[in-house]
Amino acid sequence: MNNFQSIPTYIINLKKRTDRKNYILKEFEDRSEFDINIVNAEEREIGAVGLWSTIVEILNSLINKEVDYIILCEDDHKFTYEYLPQNLFKSIEVAKDKGADILVGGPSWFENIMQVSENLYWVEKFTGLQFTVIFKKFFKSIAIAEFLENEAADKKISQLSCNKMLIYPFISTQKDFGYSDATKKNEVPGRIDHLFSNSLEKIRLINKVIHHYKLNPVKVDDLSFEIYDQTKIPTYVINLETRVDCLEYIKREFEGKIEFEITIVPISQQEIGPVGLWHIIRKIIMLAVDNDDDVIIICKDDHQFTESYSKVRLMRNIIEAHYQGADILSGGIGHFSQIIPLTEERFWMDSFSHTQFIVLYKKCFNKILSEKFDDGFSVDDFLSEIISNKMIIYPFISVPRGFGSSDTCQQGDQEKHDIFERCSNRINTMMEIRAKYMSYTNKISSL
Repeated sequence: MNNFQSIPTYIINLKKRTDRKNYILKEFEDRSEFDINIVNAEEREIGAVGLWSTIVEILNSLINKEVDYIILCEDDHKFTYEYLPQNLFKSIEVAKDKGADILVGGPSWFENIMQVSENLYWVEKFTGLQFTVIFKKFFKSIAIAEFLENEAADKKISQLSCNKMLIYPFISTQKDFGYSDATKKNEVPGRIDHLFSNSLEKIRLINKVIHHYKLNPVKVDDLSFEIYDQTKIPTYVINLETRVDCLEYIKREFEGKIEFEITIVPISQQEIGPVGLWHIIRKIIMLAVDNDDDVIIICKDDHQFTESYSKVRLMRNIIEAHYQGADILSGGIGHFSQIIPLTEERFWMDSFSHTQFIVLYKKCFNKILSEKFDDGFSVDDFLSEIISNKMIIYPFISVPRGFGSSDTCQQGDQEKHDIFERCSNRINTMMEIRAKYMSYTNKISSL
């Protein structure tokens, strides 16, 4: 499609919302690059269901027509100052060439992005459908999807595809009308502007992190094996006193691994829970300070090494992460919001939870000791909140092993296993996307 052809644009509007219709027609006034179609939204008791039904109706009407893509637009869409017709056409063509199913003009929220061209980012999850390019190959996937009453249209569409992209800087946000027919929580004054501002700031910070590591690449593959072989890391294993089975298990797990200098740290039944666990961690840190340790490992007694573990791999990543200023290096996690590849096997992460094997560096000891624990957090969440520079090894070298009970967290064995598996799958998907776009990624980040 060239710049002289207009894009089929379907604007969804409840017939009774004449204020929104008048607004959106004015927003598109004199914009010849759009072929505007006002679509009367199906009105339902649950607004989100009506919105979804209307989207499906639009797409079903186009499946057999000669159209490469459309723009799906809600009647609260607002163009930003960054919008330029030529840039929109360019973004659409690049997204199409890269196999995108959808292209978002501006998300109100997102989780986990990766830059794939100058102005496009692959995105794992997003909300915000107010201005969305949908490519024809994705029409049927949306049209046949089951939609439940408790779902939201934007999150549903996000779930249906791995090939989602967003435009940055955003070309679309939402106008706040003071009410919402599909998303009631957006009726809070100022919420919409706050959401988009947060999304923009989040991308700025991610780009800042990428730029920082681009300027500070580190590789220590040339270190001799003797350095790895001679190093022993102080490793503190937290064990519930009454769980002799866990103690015997974890001793076997570390058996023969001379790279770890093991200290068993007992925790009493009365200390179980976030506050008690935090006090134990503080005691461990104080021991590390007294011993003048540069790095330590804190490990729970349900830790299990994976097939991806090796001494050389652990030591190499500990050293490289140290040179890149890490405070924490985790062996395995159950959740993150954003990760950034630093090497083929180590990522920066903005947050984490559910971990049972963490490397702590000396530079973060005083920070941990000086913080008063907020018992509204789990220990992992609190560490993630107070520590800035966090990294993860992937594939994971540590996962939880089930014992038929859970002593230091609320999840059961199967739930913990599922959490780690889902997190691993998320990272694997991102690595596949990264490999797909490696040629451009190398140019923009040298990672």
